[in-house]
Amino acid sequence: MVPLFIFLILILIFYNYQAKWHPVRPDFYHSEELIKIGHRGAPVLAPENTIKSFTKAFEAEIKGVELDVQLSKDGELVVFHDWDLSNITGSSKQIKDMDYLEMRDLSYKYNCQIPLLGEVLDICPIGKFINIEIKSRYYSNIRIVEKVVKIIQQYKIEKSVVISSFNPFVLQCAKKIIPDLSTAYLWSSEDVSFLYNSPLWLWMCRPDSFHIDINNANEKIIRLVRKNNLTVLAFTVNNTSDLSKVQELELDGIFTDNPYLKLSSASS
Repeated sequence: MVPLFIFLILILIFYNYQAKWHPVRPDFYHSEELIKIGHRGAPVLAPENTIKSFTKAFEAEIKGVELDVQLSKDGELVVFHDWDLSNITGSSKQIKDMDYLEMRDLSYKYNCQIPLLGEVLDICPIGKFINIEIKSRYYSNIRIVEKVVKIIQQYKIEKSVVISSFNPFVLQCAKKIIPDLSTAYLWSSEDVSFLYNSPLWLWMCRPDSFHIDINNANEKIIRLVRKNNLTVLAFTVNNTSDLSKVQELELDGIFTDNPYLKLSSASS
């Protein structure tokens, strides 16, 4: 009887928790068209996550861009995807172990200047939106979330930004600070950030959107997510085959390396 009682209590807690989950589609995600977001700017035109890359994306009249943010040793919000600079400089030194000026000077030598989040926000045109992916290796990383939220408030862009992460605890923390902030849970079967890698983390972090690796998207998982009225986008879509898959699954949008990618074959 005791195990059954505990199970019933857990079920009640789960449904009570889920009852408070009311995903909201961001106003800048127009429902009548497929959403196209520049993945790390426009990597086919300029090095990813650089000012030049974001500028190229905006020049292509793309409506929004995605970028990666992590903390440097001295606490700066660095716009960079990898945990180290090996792809640029060959150095395996971790971003978290370097002061920003050190990594900036190194990146200058290889013509791939690493910007700060504030520098990207400074060049973002009015009317565009930004998807900020918070990178974190730790279950709890309140420091980076607080810094990202603070700069969002500083620039007054709460209504034109999405916070995304593979880390559900990051999204949960962001929602606690600003409940109305739009969040998106990222999922790929290739992600090894946690011992338990599953899209079921959705039910813990209760985001507004679900961003899925196009290679993992299928009818079963999309149907499961749609039951909770989530906006669903796929990454990274760069060819007609993946566009066709997006169309078949009736997803809401894509992340692409090419801001000039034609969406006609994927739109209804």
